[in-house]
Amino acid sequence: MSSRTTAVVALVLAASAVVPARAQIPVTDIAHLTQAVLIAQSAQRHLDELRAQYRTIMRMSQGLGAMEHYRMPPVRVARHDAGRWSYAESWLRGLNAGDPSGAGYYASALPLERPGVPARGLSAAARQMFERQYATIEISDSVALMAGHQVGALRGYQDQLQGAVRELESDVLNGLLRYHEMTAILDKIAGGELLARRQDMATNQLLSHALEQLLARGKRQRDTEAATMNMQLVTWRDGRAANDALVAGTGDALRTWRQP
Repeated sequence: MSSRTTAVVALVLAASAVVPARAQIPVTDIAHLTQAVLIAQSAQRHLDELRAQYRTIMRMSQGLGAMEHYRMPPVRVARHDAGRWSYAESWLRGLNAGDPSGAGYYASALPLERPGVPARGLSAAARQMFERQYATIEISDSVALMAGHQVGALRGYQDQLQGAVRELESDVLNGLLRYHEMTAILDKIAGGELLARRQDMATNQLLSHALEQLLARGKRQRDTEAATMNMQLVTWRDGRAANDALVAGTGDALRTWRQP
């Protein structure tokens, strides 16, 4: 062996001593591999089902054809022709656009005078009856004022709801595929539910004002019936004494009367 060969062998042996040899032995976990295969098969089946559902939906949509014939014209909100009526114009304009201050209502309603001094000169019972009758008129004014303003405000709000419904209708009936993807459909469903809740809120407000009108009318009717009943009770209680006093007074007047 030459000196060069000996040197090469010595270098190889030195390198082998410095860098330890590592064996590449593959290790396979059968249980984990089986689980991964099952998960992959389940995902593939789920993907196949989604593809089949998508193809079914596409066939159904193609069977519907053009959906423009489902488009409906909006329902126009009726408004008062305020200029047609000379003396009711102020409040009719409030019913069309709202009357928060009540200026339109009071401009068309009979003015209610304040009691002032005469009411303070009444007895306690008479003053109590007067104040409660006066309160009935004030309640009717307040209920009518608020209901009229709310009706006018909701007319303007209804225009905004109609605009939102038209936009939603355009998205639903749009023929482009991107408007009918899964997320777009879910967004349209959520938008429709939101609009429905807004409409329900507006309806509930109108119903509450209608209920207030019925309550005010019921109080007025109850006050009228209570006044009638009180007069009947007073007649039963004091009728005989009043008749006797009337007869006695008439007799005294006749006895003391002299020809002028």
